[in-house]
Amino acid sequence: MPPLAFRGGGPLRRAIIMLVILSLAGEATALAANADGYRAPRTPDGAPDLQGLWSNASLTQLERPDELKRLAPTDAETKAYETAHVGKPPTDPEDTVGGAQSEWWDWDEGLARIRGQVRSSWIVSPADGKVPYTAAAKAFHKARHMRRKVDFDNPEGRSQDERCLSTDAIGPPLQNGGYNDNFQFVQTRDRLAIMAEYMHDVRIVRLGAAGHPPPSLRQRMGDSIGRWEGETLMIETTNFTPEEVDDPKGDPAADMKVVERITRISPKALYYEFSVSSPAVYIQTWKGEMVFHPTKGAIYEFACHEGNYAMEGMLRGGQRQSAAEAPAIPAAAPAKPAGQ
Repeated sequence: MPPLAFRGGGPLRRAIIMLVILSLAGEATALAANADGYRAPRTPDGAPDLQGLWSNASLTQLERPDELKRLAPTDAETKAYETAHVGKPPTDPEDTVGGAQSEWWDWDEGLARIRGQVRSSWIVSPADGKVPYTAAAKAFHKARHMRRKVDFDNPEGRSQDERCLSTDAIGPPLQNGGYNDNFQFVQTRDRLAIMAEYMHDVRIVRLGAAGHPPPSLRQRMGDSIGRWEGETLMIETTNFTPEEVDDPKGDPAADMKVVERITRISPKALYYEFSVSSPAVYIQTWKGEMVFHPTKGAIYEFACHEGNYAMEGMLRGGQRQSAAEAPAIPAAAPAKPAGQ
């Protein structure tokens, strides 16, 4: 790249141009901040302070969209994708009531930049940017999806987010969904609480814990324990309850393990990386990374029906529609892959 030429304008113009250059370069240099001597602020007990309100709002999602073929798209590919999607609602062929068009989608952000590089997905491995399900897991998810088109017998037959119980935002691993992509980190000597605005989930990480509980004790978001590796907090989560987590992007088997690492790399960035393994569901361990930035203001209530009359209305409407359409869907629930 040729050196910049400053023509006219004097010291003030040169200073403004340099500030713009530094701002654009900030994302690229943020991940190298620790190597340059950046040291995160400390909590009263001396640990790196991760606390604050953070956001991973971006067009970049967990998996790579079909329109983009590489992890780091070219400038032309990035411009075309952002032009088509920034500020516009998502498209869903099964959305027959106009929900996507009537809701507020926080997609004014473009694709994420990590190490100065545009990212088409949070997943960096495997190379196609997709969750590497086994054939059995793919078949299970497809069958369950088809089953839910007609299963309106009771609330338990509906998905977790439809029941206002959870979403995949809180993870693990942490994700984003197109709106309400805000998180609050609250840290003490022996706990880190991560609250996601989306569906108001809270995950507690036990810092310095000796180990996980026995396999018989399981939780919806698993059991998370953390330990400090210098400036980085390493979090390991096991002991998931498969029956209670049913989103395809975060559908754990009993053997699932998630390892996360969080590092405060500058005053305005958290670097987050993760790996997910489960031989019962995935053909390989898959990995990803993202960057969180500070967000102003408070986290507000994520209002949901919480099991009130709306659920009754959904079930009644679904039963009536299913009876009218009578699709040829098997009545039995699909069998889970072995170990799930």
